[in-house]
Amino acid sequence: MATPAGSGFLIGRFQVYELNSIHDQLISRLQQAHARVYVVLCSNPAPSLSNPLDWPLRKALFEERYGDTLEILEMPDLPDDRIWSQELDRRILAMRPPRPVVLYGSRERFIAHYSGQFLTEPLEANLDEIMATVTPFESTSLRDFCAGVIYGAIRRFPTVYPTVDIALFSTDYRRVLLGRKANEAGWRFPGGFVDPSDESYEDAALRELEEECGQIEIDEFTYLGSCRIDDWRYRDTPDTVMSHLYACRWVSGEVKPNDDLKELRWYDVRRLGANRFIPEHRPLFEMAKSYWRDLREGLGQ
Repeated sequence: MATPAGSGFLIGRFQVYELNSIHDQLISRLQQAHARVYVVLCSNPAPSLSNPLDWPLRKALFEERYGDTLEILEMPDLPDDRIWSQELDRRILAMRPPRPVVLYGSRERFIAHYSGQFLTEPLEANLDEIMATVTPFESTSLRDFCAGVIYGAIRRFPTVYPTVDIALFSTDYRRVLLGRKANEAGWRFPGGFVDPSDESYEDAALRELEEECGQIEIDEFTYLGSCRIDDWRYRDTPDTVMSHLYACRWVSGEVKPNDDLKELRWYDVRRLGANRFIPEHRPLFEMAKSYWRDLREGLGQ
């Protein structure tokens, strides 16, 4: 057997809740080939389904399983592959590893994007297969699983949930259409949460208007502004809702309550007060009222 020489760097994300025998095989292979073995954990500053575990947690996984037989370093994601490769090389050189240096990683996820100075070698194991071998409910107690869920909720960044609402006015701008949900006493503007599939806030508003009010034709679609919504579902959390309000004019078509709206009703704007609305939509009413007043003055009404 050849004497281990140089340094082997294992590059990957390793977004798993435990390391397993396949990881052991990878590490063993590198330790047989190299005098020093390093693990480079790639990290993303934005937690997601693809990157749920932060850098310290994954570092702890390797330290718990392999002790001090490995050296571990972090490599943050960068928007440019060329600059990312240069930064990876800089961090590797700063470790002063024994030469020669070989970098190991997935052919598609690492080698295809790396343009640095070091020799690369693709991993024999498929990283997707490594992750697929781990099923939380098979080896984790319910207690530990619940603890993990709570920890994940505590560690995630506060979230701003974008919504869109629409003030739909009658042809003469004397009335505005309001909706009411089955479990609410007050009224609201039609609208809802922005979907990831929406191309823009305007598209989201048009989609919500059709979903909640039916097949109608509108014009004069205008952005009025945005504000924070004191949504009762998020009052005890760091999260919040931010709504974008639009105004438009009804042209034709029958308005029908759909989706989660039980009722739709036209209200005379001149007789409409904030107390008619659910608390969350009162700031939106003030924006719509200012728009309506300015518009009526411009029309000389």
